[in-house]
Amino acid sequence: MTTFTVSVTLQAKWSESDALPDLSTYELFGDIPNLQGKVVLVDFWASWCAPCKASFPAMEAIYNDFKDEGFVILAVSVDSTKKTYQKFAEKSGVTFPLIWDGKKKLVSDAEIAAMPTSMMVDKKGVIRSVHEGYLGIKTEETYREEVQNLLAE
Repeated sequence: MTTFTVSVTLQAKWSESDALPDLSTYELFGDIPNLQGKVVLVDFWASWCAPCKASFPAMEAIYNDFKDEGFVILAVSVDSTKKTYQKFAEKSGVTFPLIWDGKKKLVSDAEIAAMPTSMMVDKKGVIRSVHEGYLGIKTEETYREEVQNLLAE
């Protein structure tokens, strides 16, 4: 008998050059900031995800460095319960917006397959890059470079 191992990498349904959909149609819990005309990092995370938690201090630093120039981070929790999301949100200490996708409609439409997954969106609302996972300083440097380049456009 021959055994085969198959490895499949799933990409998010939303991909580069797609327009970010209207997030107000997804029944998300939390305040969605005005994203129009801003560079936006949409980050899908969960409180049980160690790389997600590790990414928050770096994202907070990037957010603080560029928020006055038109940069926003919108962190979308896919936690199972509102209580779990709220508990983590309260402890996180971040100042960028956190929202909860309690009905899992947003994460389902985006077909997110890995935690964390983030998407960098330009000022016109177009997804310019998709990132799966968090690789510490390498990811932080990539985010910084992308934010700077998109803000300069």
